[in-house]
Amino acid sequence: MAATKAALAGKHVLVVEDEFLVAIDIEAELHERGARVTCAGTLPIAEACAKREQFDAAILDVNLHGKTSYPVADYLRQNQIPFVFHTGQGEKRTLAERYPGVEVCNKPCDGTALVSILGRVIAGDETA
Repeated sequence: MAATKAALAGKHVLVVEDEFLVAIDIEAELHERGARVTCAGTLPIAEACAKREQFDAAILDVNLHGKTSYPVADYLRQNQIPFVFHTGQGEKRTLAERYPGVEVCNKPCDGTALVSILGRVIAGDETA
């Protein structure tokens, strides 16, 4: 947990999640590790946030009220912002083909585990 806290301390993280309780859980886990969090629950809001603010990393739910978060993922990838997919859709294979190397955490997933994965992704990105 110390390594995750160090990797996330002071980082600005975008959380794209349409399930309110899941978003709050993730937000609390990130705050506990010193991250600043912006949450978005719809694709238009997520796209606007991604383009308007500077983020160090993101956690993306794939299905947002029937729309995919792919436009946000594409923007993050173009701008070399690390992200993790958090999905309950069982689309690991599709995501691996479209976004090779991006971590996929299947729901249900403990918030602590998800945030730990994000911490590793950030740490790996910073040392690359």
